[in-house]
This record gives sequence, structure tokens and C-alpha cells, in this order.
Amino acid sequence: MAIKTLQARLAQVGVIRLGQKVPTNSGKLRPEKLETLRFTSPSRSLIAAVAGLYGGEVKPWQATTGPQFEVVTEAKEIPVLVPPQRIDPNMEHWGNGYRDRMCDGETEAIRQRPCLCAQMQQGGRRIDSRELCKPTTRMSVMLADVPSLGTWKIESHGWNAAAELPTLAASIESAPQPIPARLEVQVREKKDFDPAKPQGKQVESKVYMVPVLHFDWITPAQAFGGELGAAARAALAGAALERHAIEAAKTEGQRPKLTAEEVLTAAGEAETVEQVQDLWRDAKRDGVLTDDLAKTLKARAADLAPKPAAEKPAAKPAPAEEVVDAEVADDPDAVWLQIQAAAGERGWDTSSPGWSSSSASRRRWRTRSS
Repeated sequence: MAIKTLQARLAQVGVIRLGQKVPTNSGKLRPEKLETLRFTSPSRSLIAAVAGLYGGEVKPWQATTGPQFEVVTEAKEIPVLVPPQRIDPNMEHWGNGYRDRMCDGETEAIRQRPCLCAQMQQGGRRIDSRELCKPTTRMSVMLADVPSLGTWKIESHGWNAAAELPTLAASIESAPQPIPARLEVQVREKKDFDPAKPQGKQVESKVYMVPVLHFDWITPAQAFGGELGAAARAALAGAALERHAIEAAKTEGQRPKLTAEEVLTAAGEAETVEQVQDLWRDAKRDGVLTDDLAKTLKARAADLAPKPAAEKPAAKPAPAEEVVDAEVADDPDAVWLQIQAAAGERGWDTSSPGWSSSSASRRRWRTRSS
């Protein structure tokens, strides 16, 4: 029986990161921003699947918890599913791998006392930015096209993400199922003015990356009017139909080549001249249309050509001036199949006046009155 006070969640299988650490000349590591998405996971197969979809090279990566794998993709945006969750930004401070402060800007939750950052700033001394808490926003998403039911964590330490991501927090938390979205990493620029710095250096430009979720399938009226669940189900159904159509097109484009034996078997099972004609074209496309196979297909087409009913009077020969043209086709032998079918419909056979099996007669033939 589930614990009633415990929120159910999917297992985390990896992390989506907006930057990486690179070595400096002194041998230390410094953070570096990325304009594309980076994925890390203990599972090499998952990272390989991500690289197969979005580009990049799979590499080993050493995390604080042990060896993992990573890929810096070529993608700036990907389709995701956002499972029901609570998106609740906090001010956090980390030291030596653990979180030692967490507050909402007024109360520090771990110690249950007023915000320590505010107290330090009011003291009047110069404060190193590393001593202050940073806005921290976490959320989990599922990669829509990667085979896994686990989630990938996204963590941002910027004010924009803290302000923007929780916009639909209440709707996402109460959603009956994961909702589709488009995750994009956007480049933002901010200019800070510091009057304490020398003239000409008082304005500093800062470039940073912000994760943005796009819900292209829903209007604001639907989102804030309690229709998010119904709109999400409709969007998911439409996406599923589109994926099935794409897969069907891929499967059809990967038709295995026929062998001569398979063509002979299919010819024996054919029920119409049109089916024999399709076999002819497939055999020629697959490079197995030999002279013997062509003769067999012609004979099968002749057998399937419509025969005149017994009680039907013999058809009168066409006037001498009448010209019957076969349908134009790229392959003369394919025309011959069409001629046989047309002849059967008119009750003609090889004994009819004017019939000829010569190569020239396959292109055009005449009938004369007896």
C-alpha cells in the first residue's frame, strides 16, 4: 500500500545540463556556458540514443557520484513530456557537495531563522558572491523520442528560470498525465552597472543560458481555464498519429528486394492482370527480371486476361481503318502485358486476323474485317 503523504514519481535516469566545466591554465576547472543541450547519465545506452537523435559524441564523464557518460548535442531544442510535479524555486547555497542553506528569500528553511544572505548584506562588509545563495529551479522531463520511461532533471541557477518556469506550476502539478512541450535553451544577455568600478568598466555584459518550455498546443484561455488535461490528451493523440505515419512511411521505403523464386510464387497466386503487371515492375526494379521469368509472367497475364462468355456472339473484327493503341509505358514488354489484357476483353486471341507477336506489333496492331 502506498504511503499517502509520499508523492509518487518516476526514476531519474539522467540530467540535462546547460554548461560544462573546462580546465584552466592553472589546472583548475571553470564553468563554461553551452549554446546546445548537454546530457549526462550513468547509462551509456541512453546517452548513445540521445546522440543518435540529436548529434554529438558519447564520452565518459566523471561525476561526484561515480563514472558516467555524457554527450554535448547539436540541438538547441527537443520535444519532451512534463510529468506532474511541483516546480518550486528556492534560494540555495552549496558547499563541499551538500546543501547547507535553503530559503525563500525571507526564512532559511534548514535552520528556521531569517535569511542569512540579507543579514550578511546588511553588515556593510564586501561579500564574495560565492557566499550568497543562488536562485535554484529544478524540474523533471521525459525525452519524448528516447526509449525510456525515466525522467531527466533540469537545474537552473538563474533568475529568469526561477520566474518563468513556475508560471504553469499549479496546472502541471494537477495534470492527470505528462503533458507535451518543447524544451529550448535560449541565450540571454544582461548588462550590470557598477559605479565603484573605473570609468569605462562600469558596464559589464553577462551572457547566460535559460531553459524555456514551450506549450505550442494550448492557448492561455485553455491553460488557465482548467482545460489543460483535455488539450494535452488531444496533443498526445495527434503526435502519436504523426509518429505512426512516419514509421509506416519508413517501413514502406525499406521494402526487401524480391527474388526470382518469390516472383514466380506470387505470379502463381496472382488473380488479375494488374497484379502481374505490378510483379513485372517489382522484378525489374529489383534486378531479377530474366528472359525466362518474363515469359512466365506474360503467360500468366494471358491466362488471367478476361475470356469472352460462351453464349456471347463472336466479336466483329474492327474496321480496317481502326487503330488500337496500347497504353504508353516505358517498358515494351510491359506494353505487351497490357495488349494481352485488352485483347482478352475484346474476345481476340492469337488466331484473330491482324494479330502478330512481332516486336513491332507489340507497340501498335491493327485488325481488319474478314
